[in-house]
Amino acid sequence: MRIAVEGGELYGETAGAGRDLVLLHGGGLDASMWDGQFEALAVDHRVTRYDARSHGRSTAARGDYHAYDDLAAVLRWVGAERPVLVGLSLGGRTAIDFALAYPDVPLTLVLVSTGVSGMTFTDPFTLECQRAQAEAAARADAEAFVEALLRAWVDGPHRAPRDVPVAMRERCAAMVRDGLVRLSVTATGRMVEVGAADRLAELPRPLLTMVGALDTTDIRRVSDELAAHGAEQVVIDGAAHTVNMDRPDAFLAALRTFLAKV
Repeated sequence: MRIAVEGGELYGETAGAGRDLVLLHGGGLDASMWDGQFEALAVDHRVTRYDARSHGRSTAARGDYHAYDDLAAVLRWVGAERPVLVGLSLGGRTAIDFALAYPDVPLTLVLVSTGVSGMTFTDPFTLECQRAQAEAAARADAEAFVEALLRAWVDGPHRAPRDVPVAMRERCAAMVRDGLVRLSVTATGRMVEVGAADRLAELPRPLLTMVGALDTTDIRRVSDELAAHGAEQVVIDGAAHTVNMDRPDAFLAALRTFLAKV
């Protein structure tokens, strides 16, 4: 289905019935990263997933925009009143910004491998991958750009590409090529964020932060800061950044355990 937002459209889909659960994908990927959880969660929830602007099957940004306002449009489209937002990486950043921009909306946050708008990256591995991405973009080398993104956010600092299942890595590469790389050619706007790095204490509780043991120090630090502000924290052994794809059974078990309590 197509969801109208200011200046474009988002691709989204919904399945199941019950409490609203909205899945927000990571940067560069798309809603299909949740294929391993979508149907399982729809057994007892109304589950919605969508492609963020300039990703997947959604339209490219034609001007500056707020991802949290796009999320508000998705929630209106669904008719969700008390949603659980499950956001991974960029999806978590968007969920955090939404909670701060729309404080009157009652919701529950599950923040997986999340960053936070306004954060500063300091991990040398991440900085090197970002440098490689910027250089690849400057010379219009799409494959080098995709590889640098995979190194940063699929392999992570503690694994070589050969340590990641080939099918999973190729699937992530296809998402980046088919969405982010393709749409970036026509995108003319940028995502404007809240700047939430010093506002984590304002987030609603209860809150779950989930992080992979093999993720970067920057992402682990954000999870620790959320825990210091009262969030429940789960560390998934054997997972890097894409926790739900690295360890799908452990991810789903931790999520269901939390949902049973809220």
